Formats: sequence, structure tokens, C-alpha cells
Amino acid sequence: MSTDAKALRGVYTPNDVATYTMEIVDKRSAERGLALRTSIGRLDYAMRPVLPGEMVFVTAFTGNGKTAFMQYWARQVVRQLQERATMDEIVVYITWETLVEELGLYDLCGVTGIDAGSAWYGDVTQEEVTQLRVAAMKRAAMPLWIVGDSLKRRRTGSLTMEDVSESLRVVEQEHGLKPAIIFVDYIQIVPPLNQRDDMRVQVLKNVDLIRQLARDCGAPIIAGCQAGRQVLARDFKLPEVGDGQETSRIEQNADKVLALWYPCNSEPIGSHVEEVSAIVDERLMIMGIRKQRHAPSGQIFALDFDAPRNTFASWDSGVVLE
Repeated sequence: MSTDAKALRGVYTPNDVATYTMEIVDKRSAERGLALRTSIGRLDYAMRPVLPGEMVFVTAFTGNGKTAFMQYWARQVVRQLQERATMDEIVVYITWETLVEELGLYDLCGVTGIDAGSAWYGDVTQEEVTQLRVAAMKRAAMPLWIVGDSLKRRRTGSLTMEDVSESLRVVEQEHGLKPAIIFVDYIQIVPPLNQRDDMRVQVLKNVDLIRQLARDCGAPIIAGCQAGRQVLARDFKLPEVGDGQETSRIEQNADKVLALWYPCNSEPIGSHVEEVSAIVDERLMIMGIRKQRHAPSGQIFALDFDAPRNTFASWDSGVVLE
């Protein structure tokens, strides 16, 4: 590419703007029924579909379900792709925290209903092992690819966002597969390109790299975000849009921000959460839509969370607050 061509790469004529805009309008209108959803009725009703190139953050304090929710959402998109018989699209889950084997076990337990904690420690019957083996055969056919660490393989060096981008390029080149959606778990532990940068700058740069990856791949990216301890000082501990650790850039660049709070971690069992008219137990999860570009935000509602099996559903006794 010539120097002049490179200089004009980011310049668009009035005709370019009009043409590209109508192309995307026509495409999204035609594919409106193919939106990638969570299969949680109340959330899908309140949240506009995630779109190619969008960046969505799932914010929660540690131990409050952000990883579990993203894993669940990934499996729901897999199911949608399988129902469409889509052969050239995959779901990509990138993790710096959870082993590949542990993620796989959640997938198997989500199918079988077996307690993941018990299975992880080998506390399962022979019948349950057989069920897991059958589920593993189904998992092998799922278009859900994982980028991360395994007990089986040794990887040298840290996995940066540039490494991830290169990995996905090779997958597309060698296997002909493109991401339909990408999950990043989670933003604060993504290794920096420059170790000398302070934490705030590291996270800021990684947010920019995630945004660029979403646009380069033409897929939405769902990224986990660790909320700060300040949320624990509140009576209602659902994170706000600005509660992510070292993540002021999220407030500016995110297309959507979802927040999670698992009340039984901090509140007495049997206590009442007035904001969603629900009683605290081990299945109550509270979610909020804290930001939603081009659509209303601020909705708060309860979810039914089955932690041992890593599944989510609408909470029958909950109410949606606009």
C-alpha cells in the first residue's frame, strides 16, 4: 500500500458515509431476528441486542457472578448458532483466570445438572461420570472455543490482547471460522503490553485494544470488569457504571454496561431487598442495565441463579424497575 493510500485509509467521502450507513441499516434490518440474546426473558426484553463491533461490560465485585454470567451467556449463543446450523461462526471465550478444564466442566454440568463443585473434586457416582462423558461428546461438537490456560498444555509468556488478536486471525485463516461473539474474562487481569505502565494506564490501553478487536472481528465483545470495594459500603450493592476498578474509559467507550450483585454473599439469608421486592436466598441474583447506547438504561431486576449448575433465569417474584 502506498504512503498516500495509507494516509487516506481513515478518510471517508460523503458518498462513502451514505453508502456504508445504508449498508449497515439494510443488514441489521434483514438480520433483526438473528440477534444474539441471553435467553433470560426479562433481560432480553430490557436490553437491546448486542451488535457487531459493540463493547459490553459486565461489572461485579469479586465473587458476585460476572464470570458465571458470561459463561452462561456464551452457552446460550452457542445454542443459537447450532439452531441456525451456522458452520462458519464460533463463540470465543478468553480467560486469564479460569482453567480450560474448569470452564469445560461448567459446560458439562450445565447440560447434566450435576453439581460442578462436586464434579471438580471427583465427588461423583459412576452413573454421573457416564452422564458427564456423554455431555463431553456433545461439548466436543459445540462451536465454543476457549483461549487461556490448561493443565494439559504449557504456554510460555503472558497472553496479551495483541496475542489474542493474532490467535483469532490464525483461527480464521486456517479453519475458516469467525467469532460471532467474544467474551473477555476479565479486563483488570489482561496482561499489559508495557509492564512499566501503572494500573490505570494498563487498563485504559487494554480497553482500547478490546474495542479495536471488536471492530476488526466484526463481533461484539463482552468483557468482565471488577468493581471496587466501595460498593460494599452501600445498602444496595449493585455497582454503578463508574464503579469498575481503574476503568474510567468504560464510562466513555462502553456501548452497554451490565451490573451484578449476589446478595447472599453480603446480606443475611431471609432479608428483604426492597428495590426488587425479593427475599435473599442462595438463588437470588440482582442485575442492572447501567448504560445502553441509543436505548433506555437504569432497569433493575432479579434473576434466578443456580450456582452449582451455572444457570440463570428470570425471577418469578421479581419486578422490573424502569
